[in-house]
Amino acid sequence: MKKLIEKYHDQVIAINDFMADNPEIGGEEYLSSKKIVELLEKNGIPVEYPFSGMDTAFRGVINKGKSRKAAILVEYDALRGLGHACGHCASGSASILSALVLNELKDQIPAEIHIIGTPDEEMRGGKVPMVKRGVFNEMDFAVMIHMSNKNALFSKFLALDAYKFTFEGKPAHASSIPWEGRNALNSMRLFFDAMDMMRQHLKDDVRLHGYIVKGGDASNIVPHYTEAEVLVRASKRPYLDEISKWVMDCAQASALATRTSWSVEEIGEKYDGLIRNIRGEAVLEDIYKNTGLQLVDTSNETGGSSDIGNVSSVCPAFHPYLDIGKDLNAHTVEFAQAMKNRRTHRSIALGGEIISKFVLDIYNTPGVLEEIEEEFKRRKE
Repeated sequence: MKKLIEKYHDQVIAINDFMADNPEIGGEEYLSSKKIVELLEKNGIPVEYPFSGMDTAFRGVINKGKSRKAAILVEYDALRGLGHACGHCASGSASILSALVLNELKDQIPAEIHIIGTPDEEMRGGKVPMVKRGVFNEMDFAVMIHMSNKNALFSKFLALDAYKFTFEGKPAHASSIPWEGRNALNSMRLFFDAMDMMRQHLKDDVRLHGYIVKGGDASNIVPHYTEAEVLVRASKRPYLDEISKWVMDCAQASALATRTSWSVEEIGEKYDGLIRNIRGEAVLEDIYKNTGLQLVDTSNETGGSSDIGNVSSVCPAFHPYLDIGKDLNAHTVEFAQAMKNRRTHRSIALGGEIISKFVLDIYNTPGVLEEIEEEFKRRKE
């Protein structure tokens, strides 16, 4: 396998560096997806592009016609304002490398391998409509790897709701006739204060955070329109649904108190928490250790959110982490700046190797796939 990693290394690193230099936010990854598709097709992997109703999604298939199926997920969207500060250029490149390697080893795999380009993980969640359209229904499992500041098998992803809240009042001169106005900024302030007061009565896994996108137009005008983006998270979807309803009550109460009106719209898809699969993680653990990587236990840590949680509701899904530097934290300028350094390039090669070995081990170790499937069914119940 090392020789195959070396064979495709430079091509994949070039893709990573191109994406790092040309970050594209979710739904607009036209250059990135085109480059990836061209590389896959150049190396003999047929690709459907666009795919699943999304212009920047794609699906390549290795071993077409086999009854078994598995998915390797490719992410490539950047963050608004920060570029590839979540490292999707590198994470996606590791998935691409594994696809190229497995295409060479396809005779050893009794299954179709689907390389699925999943746009817009950061905000709207491109995997979610794929789940709804049944893309993952027949998959034995789905896997990807994510760059981080540690090596870990699992992240406790939280279910997520994302909203845009608006309050509308009435403008007036803030000095001469303020009584004629209705202050939408006061509505927004009350709304954020009400959410803060909720925290005392919420379980430890809940996260409420947001920011005011627009707070008014001028200091001498009663603010008549305000807008905020708010994210609500919790470990379990049923409890999150309760909390989101409570947040709506806070918005309604704030509008009533200030005699303004309010509205809300969802930003993107609802994310579910990631369902663990310990048997599959054991396969990953052996690969990490045999590769000489030291693992960190993250089972009690709370992470962010990802649309791979929705994938895990229909098939076993794996989202391990790979260290690119312990001093680096995702969603920072420093993380984005590290995407083209030697350490990240090395981790892309390691990631491609880990995913490739994971697929091969699951399909070539008697009983493992059946145990993974049994655990998946048990945890879903």
